[in-house]
Formats: sequence, C-alpha cells, structure tokens
Amino acid sequence: MGVGGWLRKSTDRFLSRFEDPLEQFELARRRQLDLLGDLEHRLLLVQPGSLEEANLLKAKSDLEGRISEFQGIIARLKASQSAGASASAADRLEEEMARLAEDARRWG
Repeated sequence: MGVGGWLRKSTDRFLSRFEDPLEQFELARRRQLDLLGDLEHRLLLVQPGSLEEANLLKAKSDLEGRISEFQGIIARLKASQSAGASASAADRLEEEMARLAEDARRWG
C-alpha cells in the first residue's frame, strides 16, 4: 500500500469516529426499506405456492423484523439525544446561575 492509500485509510478511520450513529441507523433503515420494496415487487412476479415464493416470504419477514429493530434503535437514540440536550441546557443554566450569584456577591 502506497502513502496515498495509507493516508486515505487513516483519514477514513479518523472521520468515521465523528459519524452520527443516528444518521447511520437512518441510512441503514432506508436501505432495508428499499430492499423490502424490491422484494415485494419480486413476490408479485413469482408463482403462488412455489418454493421461491416461500423463500421470498421468509426473507420479507426477516427484513421486516430488521426494519423494526432499526426503528427501535433510532427511537432510543433520538430519546437519548433529547435527554442529553435537556441535561446540557440544565447544566448551562446552572452554570449561568452560579456565575450570576458570584457577580452579585462581588458587586453586592
């Protein structure tokens, strides 16, 4: 591997540390939904009662389960981010109140 390959690999690894997990799960869920749409289209084209239909129905069930899992993870991440934002705002308010109290003691 040349210097360019090493640099690209190192840069990709560095940037991946800053990726938003919520965004990654949203993207994965969208990909799964696209696959589900393709699978449903294929189901329309197969002969009813065939082995291929049974395999596609099993794959559809598995895919729907995976999509549900992604939706659950996304909901938990959003709730976590919302709770984190609230805690962060409360921390900033507490710091501001402490600063104001210090100013009041200093000037009062």
